[in-house]
Amino acid sequence: MAVMLITACTSAPNLPPTDTIVAVKPTQSGVIASSAKYSYRFVRDGTPQEYQRYKTFYERFHQKASGVRVNFLVKEHEVTAEYLVVMDNRKLDAGQRDVLVNQYKAVPIDNDRLGVLFKAKGFWSSSHAPEQAAPYRLDRPVVVAINDKTQTLSTFGTIALIPLLPLFPLFMMYGCATGPCL
Repeated sequence: MAVMLITACTSAPNLPPTDTIVAVKPTQSGVIASSAKYSYRFVRDGTPQEYQRYKTFYERFHQKASGVRVNFLVKEHEVTAEYLVVMDNRKLDAGQRDVLVNQYKAVPIDNDRLGVLFKAKGFWSSSHAPEQAAPYRLDRPVVVAINDKTQTLSTFGTIALIPLLPLFPLFMMYGCATGPCL
C-alpha cells in the first residue's frame, strides 16, 4: 500500500507587511529610511532622471497634493519604493490635469483624486543606530506597506491584503528624494 503525502511549503516573509519609518537620513548617494528594525537605502545613481522628474513635479504641484502613500516592493534584499502622490482633482484646472495625465501619467484614484507614481530603487538590511540619530528622526513616523515577493505562497494561495495606508505630507518625500530633508 502506497501512501502519498502532499505538503504545502510556506516561508514567512523576510519583512513584515507594514513598517514604520522613524528616521530619514540623506547621504551623498541617496537616502536611508530607517524603522526600529530595518534600514532601507535608496540610491540616486542610475536613475537621476526620476529624481529630476520628481523635483520638477514637486516644484509645480506640491500645493495641490493631498499627500503620499508609500509601498515597498521587496525581492530578496532589493527594494523598490513606490510613492503615489495623491492629487486633489478639485484644486486642479484643466491645464494642470492635462499636464498631470500627459506628462506624469496621472491615473484616477476615485472621482476626487488623481495619483502620480514615482519610484526609487535600493536595498534593505538590519537597522543601524547612527541612522536614527536625533537630527534624522521624523516628527511624524511614516507607515509604509511592504509587498515581500521573497516569500513562497502556500498551495492554498493565501494572500494578505493590506488596507490603504494614511497619506503623509508630500514635502517629506521631496526633501529626502532630492537632497537634504526639508
